[in-house]
Amino acid sequence: MCERLLPRHSASTGGWLSLLLPAALVTSYLHAQPECGATDAVHQLLIAAAIGMCLRTFTFLLTSHLKAATSIKFILNHLLPGVVSSLCVNRSWPFALPIGLLITTIYHFVYVRVFRGLPRTFTFGEAAIMVQGILLFVLNAICRLWTLPSTDFNQLNAIMTSALLCLLLVCVALHLVRFLRKPLPFYMLMVLLLLAVTCAPVTRPLPLIALLEFLFKDPLRLLIILSDLLLVGLTCGAVSWQLRSSTRASTRVRKVFHLLILLVFVPGLIYQCALLYLATGVALAIFVVMELLRLLQMPPFAATLTQAFDSFKDEKDAGGLALTPFCLLIGCALPLWLTPCPCLRAGKDSPLLLLLSGILTVGVGDTAASVLGSKYGRNKWSNSNRSLEGTVAFVLSILLTVGLLQLGGVLVMTQAKWFATIFATLNTALVEAFTDQVDNLVLPLIFYIIVGLA
Repeated sequence: MCERLLPRHSASTGGWLSLLLPAALVTSYLHAQPECGATDAVHQLLIAAAIGMCLRTFTFLLTSHLKAATSIKFILNHLLPGVVSSLCVNRSWPFALPIGLLITTIYHFVYVRVFRGLPRTFTFGEAAIMVQGILLFVLNAICRLWTLPSTDFNQLNAIMTSALLCLLLVCVALHLVRFLRKPLPFYMLMVLLLLAVTCAPVTRPLPLIALLEFLFKDPLRLLIILSDLLLVGLTCGAVSWQLRSSTRASTRVRKVFHLLILLVFVPGLIYQCALLYLATGVALAIFVVMELLRLLQMPPFAATLTQAFDSFKDEKDAGGLALTPFCLLIGCALPLWLTPCPCLRAGKDSPLLLLLSGILTVGVGDTAASVLGSKYGRNKWSNSNRSLEGTVAFVLSILLTVGLLQLGGVLVMTQAKWFATIFATLNTALVEAFTDQVDNLVLPLIFYIIVGLA
């Protein structure tokens, strides 16, 4: 089975990546607070599901190269992950076992379909993270969308969850029904999606009214929205400038997007966390729609989007999907999505350092390593094309940023937090230096796990 799937060229299997989301969920569970409400049962179910999917990945990779009887492969592949997952569910055996088996079976089905639909796009580990994330999102949505939210943040969460769930259903419909891939049905489907997102009865008042009330409640919120729109305009200008050039974007040019996302996330996390949380969902939805326009060659946008993809893609964008920009957004937003009630606490109990995991590693560290390493790097690590100078820049840039945020009163750092930050930074830097996986996705999770567990 494994031999018939086509992973990304020039990269290792990356099976260890399937451990990252389960570990991150355990970390986020340790930081859950009573003010988040009754989230324990759902969080435990998500951890159990993630453990089962992780084990399913390992057994799949193992049995693909194992010469054993069919019955043994069946037990390892189909029964063991489901049983282990069910043991982690805090429910009775007759309820937990079918749930565990169902989750791991659906996971493997989607996992294989992703490889066959998008060949040469992912490594086995990268695909594991993506499919785990999608199924965990669906499971979380199913568990939480039955109750009407009571707070502003819960309302935003419900709106974002229902919108992304509707968008996922649209993607599934486009995959299954060829007729919908024609321009007129496609754009009609987009209109229906917009209506469903704004008018679905998931909040009181309806999402459109709730969003308008939220956006206009705070003048600072409007100011940050205007600044973000200005940054979006600058991004579009940078893309337009690059498209007028006949050359592909260099590494330094691509790191401009890291700087722009840094300028969006840091003020958002400090001053308007709930707004940023909503904005990450909106940005992800826009990315998905733009990618659908490009992949399905929808006029009049497909040609420009294809040209932009060809100009900015790097060696990890080997398949048909624009993997790098998705992973940049997801990597920066994952700490915000994983942490329970990320916007409700302040002071010593604030999870801000955790929430900054993506920005510190991708926006600051990886950018410094790429820019300074490509310019001043002379000493290469063995078995790697990364330089020692770039790794030093990665570590120093993150620690300097954390120090400046502490001096500015933004971060409350204890001695234990500093030790955890240094340890996490050093380990993340070494992974950045040697990994051939998509670092935009991997580095934030590693930093998040180490800082959270410490």
